[in-house]
Amino acid sequence: MTIEEIRYDFTEYAEHFRNFFSKTLRLIIISKLNCQETNKTSVKYLKEIVNNIQGCKTHRVKYGKPMIFTKFLHYEFTYQTIKVTIKITDKYIVDILLESIIPDFVRFFDELSSDTKTIKWNTGNSTHNNNKLQENITVNHEISSTTDSTGKEQKESELGDKEELIIQSEIKTIFYLLELFIETLYYLTTISPNGNKDSLIGKTIVIKDVSVIRKNINIEILIDEKMVIINLAPKKNNPVSVVLDTEDMIGNTIKQIILQNKNF
Repeated sequence: MTIEEIRYDFTEYAEHFRNFFSKTLRLIIISKLNCQETNKTSVKYLKEIVNNIQGCKTHRVKYGKPMIFTKFLHYEFTYQTIKVTIKITDKYIVDILLESIIPDFVRFFDELSSDTKTIKWNTGNSTHNNNKLQENITVNHEISSTTDSTGKEQKESELGDKEELIIQSEIKTIFYLLELFIETLYYLTTISPNGNKDSLIGKTIVIKDVSVIRKNINIEILIDEKMVIINLAPKKNNPVSVVLDTEDMIGNTIKQIILQNKNF
């Protein structure tokens, strides 16, 4: 096990802190993405998510049940691969504790989070019919019946295309919600802790698990070692829910900020 603590001081470069924080959270989320292989819907949506992350693939791991995890660049992740503890000690000053079973991953993480390269996700890639995707999608679910075999094949093809468009629209929504989740955490790390219990300054943040459960994403996050579980769903009504919260209700705060800033 390799353990290293690194301090990043952005006091004189405050404009870079937001990019650093966002990239770090993206990297952690990617490293924690997983689903159970036994649920076909979960596997399909995880693979679609991974297809929209540049340099990312999936790999299979067998615990009690077979699981699907991510492989980002040349690193294969599991539950035990990496633990990242973030602590904003002061505004624009962050301590990051890295614990990894891969000796050189600490160096990789430090280099990737610190350099000018971006982690590209929501790239718009699809396993098929990518040229048919559009930014705003309107889907008509009604398909007229026909006895003509050629017409039937055409209708089936159209149905498949429309189903694919729905999936890609939902994947875009998931990435959008993930960005709002990251931006919300960033905001909470910048507000003063004086008289504000929602401030994350001085608190430890650990993203423990990011599970794809059917079409939803379940994020387990530890705030000062207290568990919060946030569920993100690709639907207009109730896209964010709190499964488990702390006494301070930080999970509800995260939910409300996301809902206030969503534009769909």
